[in-house]
Amino acid sequence: MSCYAVVPARAGSNRILSKNIKELNGYPLIYYTIKTAIEADIFDEVYVNSDSETILDISVMYGASPYRRPEELGSGSVFVIDVVKNMLSSFANHDYVAVLLPTCPLRNSSDLRGAYSLFEDNEYSIPLASVTDFDTPIQLAQFINDSGRLEPFFKEDYKKSTRSVGHSSFYRFNEAVVIDSVAGFYEHSNLIGDNPLPYYMPPERSLMIDYMYQFDLVEAILKNASK
Repeated sequence: MSCYAVVPARAGSNRILSKNIKELNGYPLIYYTIKTAIEADIFDEVYVNSDSETILDISVMYGASPYRRPEELGSGSVFVIDVVKNMLSSFANHDYVAVLLPTCPLRNSSDLRGAYSLFEDNEYSIPLASVTDFDTPIQLAQFINDSGRLEPFFKEDYKKSTRSVGHSSFYRFNEAVVIDSVAGFYEHSNLIGDNPLPYYMPPERSLMIDYMYQFDLVEAILKNASK
């Protein structure tokens, strides 16, 4: 079975300038995803999909294959699933695809191999998405009501306990990996698809970079690990 990895990386970023190639502990952010994908040794090829020649040139330096997306798919309002579908139309000879977002740089090659093994164990027939725990139980979520006061969203659960323990577990997509067949991705209305298999990853490898404080936190972790 052939499987290839796609790393979507547009030039623009809303909160961190040139985020995908911003230097993180001595390397551009996208390097960590490319390196891990290659080390996993499960993909026929690792592609970086971008609207930026600079990102593509840097990615090639680290062993990825370039795929230049159309300019109209480079804006922040475009969904990743639409970028993936556009690319898949150019690759008819592959069976399976793994989408790896560069904003989860602490995933490791064992995570990717474990996710693919779970996908394989389920006969390649169910989409898979990596997940981790919510930092705070969703049962403790509150909103600001029309009176400007805090109000619990899950009222009955909130009455039972305001502690972070003792609540049912809920999970979030951590942007590390999504795997499905080429045909399956065409059926997705969003990136992870409907009722995917969950591949659990611990919070310490699931940090996602959307804001500068998260970038700084990941950099501190990487620097400490290299000591």
